Amino acid sequence: MTPRLACRTRILLAGFLLCLSAASEAADSRQLSKRGKAILQQNCGRCHAIEVAGESPLQQAPPMRDIYGRFAPRELQAELKEGMVSKHRAMPQIDFSDEDVDAILAYLYALAIKK
Repeated sequence: MTPRLACRTRILLAGFLLCLSAASEAADSRQLSKRGKAILQQNCGRCHAIEVAGESPLQQAPPMRDIYGRFAPRELQAELKEGMVSKHRAMPQIDFSDEDVDAILAYLYALAIKK
């Protein structure tokens, strides 16, 4: 193999590995987002809309996409970890795990970029 061909081969291999890594990260991100949607559906979907469009089942409950837009990311992260407090007494206070919060934020971010 000539040095020039070897160099091109290395460049092509590096490019392939970068593409493979990016594809893997995208798949991980989709899985995280999918998990976040499932968590919201199970814990919040009874009252809050969790999709990119549509009204909340409970009129007083804002859609989760709107809640995402009201907070700075770190602030929302802290609220979810500590259990969001609401003036609405029937809303349960749920303390989500760090992993659940990451998944929820990934899903809400995915909704925000779909708007």
